[in-house]
Amino acid sequence: MKPNGDMKDSATCSDVDRFEKVIADVRYADNILLDEFTHLSICYKKLELRANKLRIENEQLKTELVNMVRSLDLASRIDGMTGLANRRDIMEKIDREATRSQRHQHPFTVLLINIDAFKKVNDTYGYNSGDDVLVEIARVLRSCVRNEDICARWGGDEFLILLPETAAECSLPVAKKVLESVSMTEFKANKPGIHITVSVGICEHNPAQNVHDCIARVNQALLHAKNGGKNRYIIAT
Repeated sequence: MKPNGDMKDSATCSDVDRFEKVIADVRYADNILLDEFTHLSICYKKLELRANKLRIENEQLKTELVNMVRSLDLASRIDGMTGLANRRDIMEKIDREATRSQRHQHPFTVLLINIDAFKKVNDTYGYNSGDDVLVEIARVLRSCVRNEDICARWGGDEFLILLPETAAECSLPVAKKVLESVSMTEFKANKPGIHITVSVGICEHNPAQNVHDCIARVNQALLHAKNGGKNRYIIAT
């Protein structure tokens, strides 16, 4: 089926093009293998179409898999109730910020926030109302920070705010805004609305210490704020 090197002239064509060119060539009209070659050409076309379809489906599946992995990773970093970053995600961000802090010698500050007497809210109004308060607290906290700041649910009735490139003294307006905004909010989880306060611990990261030391210090500052009468902030020494 390949006289005079004709197939070499078609080297740049696709296989299907070459098959069709041979079949259409009048020189092969009486060749006893033409019918078989035509049948094989038809089968090849079907296989090529199927292979192309499979390649497209494979690319689509790869894209779907990548999107699914991204969605799962995002879901694993978000607190399902409040929509804030969860503890895992905020710790990774604090670690990255600590690395940047050491490299560029700029500070960052964390605020640890605890709802005062939250157990009383649950006991008085029920856990559903308590959950509604947590969701509303998350909204209030978001309104108190800059776009580059990160709010997270630390766990239970505790929240954490990461203030990149911010010294402790410069975080005080944020802490004051948090205290004022929460105390002035009437949480609609119940009628009449619920009024609550929060306590805040503040700690500026010291590049000479690791992140866990910073977390321990801000937690200690929060305890001092709670023991000092609540509805206040304390800066870690």
